[in-house]
Amino acid sequence: MPCITPSACRHCGIGHLEHARQWTTAAGWHRWTPPTQEQIKQRMIERRRTRTAHS
Repeated sequence: MPCITPSACRHCGIGHLEHARQWTTAAGWHRWTPPTQEQIKQRMIERRRTRTAHS
C-alpha cells in the first residue's frame, strides 16, 4: 500500500488534484483541506521508512 502524499487532505489523505468533495465519518462532506504541519511531518517520516524498507 503506497504512503499518503505529505500534502494530501488533512481528513482523508487524498491528493489535492484528485480530491473534489469527499465523505469521511469524522469530517462529513468536505473539500480538500491542507494537512497540519504535524501530519506533513509524520507522512514524510512514513514515506522515508517505506522507501528505506524497500531498498
